[in-house]
Amino acid sequence: MTRRKRIPDWLTASRVLIALAILALIPAGPQALRAVAWLLLVGWTTDIVDGRLARRWEKEPSWIGEHDFQIDMLMVLASAVYLVATGLVPRGVGIVYLAAGLLVALAVHSRSAQFLRFKAVTMLIAFPWVFLPFVVAYFYDPLAAYVGLAWTAGALLVDRRRFFGVVGDFLSGARAFLRRP
Repeated sequence: MTRRKRIPDWLTASRVLIALAILALIPAGPQALRAVAWLLLVGWTTDIVDGRLARRWEKEPSWIGEHDFQIDMLMVLASAVYLVATGLVPRGVGIVYLAAGLLVALAVHSRSAQFLRFKAVTMLIAFPWVFLPFVVAYFYDPLAAYVGLAWTAGALLVDRRRFFGVVGDFLSGARAFLRRP
């Protein structure tokens, strides 16, 4: 495999490092919210770019490419843990939600042979946590919230098909989840 074709995997792997960086910001407390928001935007940007490059270069999926969704969810989980650990989200609510969500996602994963079912359930559980750092930032660091909103609008304009593809995956998975095996 040429070095160029490894770039999408490196971009995907960078989200693991971003998740670790977010967790490393917990001791800095709520004051690090802007840095967390920027890290998330960098992560979501790499998520857009890695897929586009892989498709453009007709790259065969590697192990890391096949686990892109799980890596994305790791980044979301890291930001959720940051929000709960720093008290930006009430600990009781956050811990119960995250623990229950992890148990449900793992149960669906272990009982279903269909990845789309697992993905749909996990997306449903993770959905609030994807946007919550920017909603919280609105109250603590409005600039970070506005940058997140501008990034979202820009990403939607640049890559509408991907947005609707993600929504389509979610709906397909939800339908698959609701059907009996």
